Amino acid sequence: MKILAVSLGVPGHLTPILAAATMLSSHHDVCVLACGELGAMVHASGLAFIPEPAESSTFVGRFINSQPYFLQLEPGIEQLRFGLRNYIAANIPVQAANIARVLETFSADVILADSFFFGTLPMLLGPRDKRPAIAHLGISVLNVHSGEGIPPLSEISAAQQTADRICYQRDLLDPVQMAFNQALAEYDVEALDVPAMQSLSILSDLYIHPGVGSFEYPHTSSNVHFIGRLPMAAAEVPLPDWWNDLDHTKHIVLVTQGTIANRDFNQLIGPTLMGLANESDVIVLVTTGGQPLDSIPVALPANARAAEFLPFEAIFPYIDLLVTNGGYGTVNLALAHGIPIVAAGLSEDKGEVSAHVQWAGVGIDMRTTFARAEDIRRDVRAVLDTPDYRTRAQEIAKDFAARDAKASLLDLIAQFDLKQNML
Repeated sequence: MKILAVSLGVPGHLTPILAAATMLSSHHDVCVLACGELGAMVHASGLAFIPEPAESSTFVGRFINSQPYFLQLEPGIEQLRFGLRNYIAANIPVQAANIARVLETFSADVILADSFFFGTLPMLLGPRDKRPAIAHLGISVLNVHSGEGIPPLSEISAAQQTADRICYQRDLLDPVQMAFNQALAEYDVEALDVPAMQSLSILSDLYIHPGVGSFEYPHTSSNVHFIGRLPMAAAEVPLPDWWNDLDHTKHIVLVTQGTIANRDFNQLIGPTLMGLANESDVIVLVTTGGQPLDSIPVALPANARAAEFLPFEAIFPYIDLLVTNGGYGTVNLALAHGIPIVAAGLSEDKGEVSAHVQWAGVGIDMRTTFARAEDIRRDVRAVLDTPDYRTRAQEIAKDFAARDAKASLLDLIAQFDLKQNML
């Protein structure tokens, strides 16, 4: 079969799409559509690449540079609403046009898109016989930003939770739904009759989720299939010189703010270094995600080591605890290794990923973007000193180990070939 893999112009969205596309390329003819700014990532994968037209690039950096107001907004509902309306919904016509252009010369049988690529909606809402099969690949927790399936929180009263849900609907979900329908108005399709942020898991022919159900809230989407963890790209980053000198009789704690929300290390990395500086049984590893080491806002304590990049696949078997701002891929990797987590992040999808950490019992959600050193110390000690967190993380690791992502992915996509042969 011919498969067109498409991604929003965000590196963290393209990475899992490339992992899935590479797996599929062993059995199918795969081509990748993405913004030119991320072309190096596609070329490194060895897959065929079709760049978006430069004038209609969906590169997230272009959006941020054109909307400086976005980064000034408080992380949470206000920032989410602006991004979902002005970046995600606004790009629906652009994405749909880019797909239509590619299909003129690459007659795809299947479109595989990331779960924030809503440019497939015009086709999903139109006649089935006029389009290829459409599958979406999750890049965060299931139905993120939808408000669906969130379990009650015992520490918050039922009345307060009801009030919070009403505000969430009014301040985020309703404006986003309106923005999506405005973007779809130019097409000969009905308005969305399902919630916008659940639409792809409901309307897609197939929704493939790179994770395990034990980390997800209860959900009602019937065509969601969990495949476990997608492999990371082969690491070209060597182990740092200090790696072999670490004292592994101590707790090894890794702190990261990822590669996107890493402009201000006062949010998490700085407070973690200060909070754990006097913990004699802890060694703190810092990765700046490509930022220069001198951007770390505090002097490295004696019990800390730092590098711009670390080869996660190589070091995670030795990590005892992850301190993260809630990047979904990093959290998935930690859980696949049975590592408990302290999470502190509210931007993008990070607030919901962090909430899942606490709900699943694998760690603590600090419910903040700017963590305080004393709070980091308290929560890190609580997770390290309470065996239940690691036990639960190890249970989820068993769920990951029981799944073969490549075999599952190939079997799921093969369903489309079987259906075509039956027609």
